[in-house]
Amino acid sequence: MNKILGYFNKAIGTLIDYILQGFIYIVNFLVSIFSSFRQIIGLMLSMSGCLVLLFIFNPIFFGFLLSNPFILTIIILSVVVPFIGKIAVSYLKYIKYMATEYFYDKADFYLLGRRASFEKMEDYGKKYRDDMERERIKREEARRKREEEEFKKRFENMGGGTYWTFGDYGDFEEFFRQAQQGGGYYQGSYNGQYQNQGNYQGYTSSSFKSQYEQACNTLGVGYNADKYEIKLAYKKMAKMYHPDINKEPGATEMFQKINSAYEFLNDANIQKYKTMN
Repeated sequence: MNKILGYFNKAIGTLIDYILQGFIYIVNFLVSIFSSFRQIIGLMLSMSGCLVLLFIFNPIFFGFLLSNPFILTIIILSVVVPFIGKIAVSYLKYIKYMATEYFYDKADFYLLGRRASFEKMEDYGKKYRDDMERERIKREEARRKREEEEFKKRFENMGGGTYWTFGDYGDFEEFFRQAQQGGGYYQGSYNGQYQNQGNYQGYTSSSFKSQYEQACNTLGVGYNADKYEIKLAYKKMAKMYHPDINKEPGATEMFQKINSAYEFLNDANIQKYKTMN
């Protein structure tokens, strides 16, 4: 009975996964198409310059738009779809994570005896939001560190000296502008500590890029997949090749390869690969 319930929950989770992933692909495709239209329209307007203004204020031009609903619709969608589409993708990823994690965990409980992380589906949604917030904070901290490091290099290239820390201003461009006021360096004291962590070096390394893309191929995800897509792909692949479930020859080796790929696709390497591209 437990196996029946386990496979039933796994089937529901897989079905939801495929359906929502399909919607995400469709919405992303539409966003890409209409974003391209918007760029073309913007390029045409910028090339036309002041001549466009004459047409805009010309009643004949408005009449032309109103008499061509197809063109008017394309223009409106080119503005609306990219904005709404990004919001829709964000919500679809949230629902996908919440639902699939819930049903996959229930399948693990019945098939492998693993206790589910949460009892209610909304608790998985809360975890997703918390993870996203932590990821946002990490990205913000990384951005600030990169800006501080960039300022340090730019300052040293100008001849060195004493200078205020980035935190004294909170805005990188304002910080750099103040440092050059009066035709010289903004005097003060530098109290920050900079360490070369290696996270921002070697971004052109072909070996890292090749290893990263190979790991993505192993899990069957795109090279630009986020941590949640990678996690879901890993869980599906791990269940498929788990030695307790899959008794076929080579399943154990594949399971180990999947685990190695997932360990390599950690947050730091995801960010590093995105920075390289």
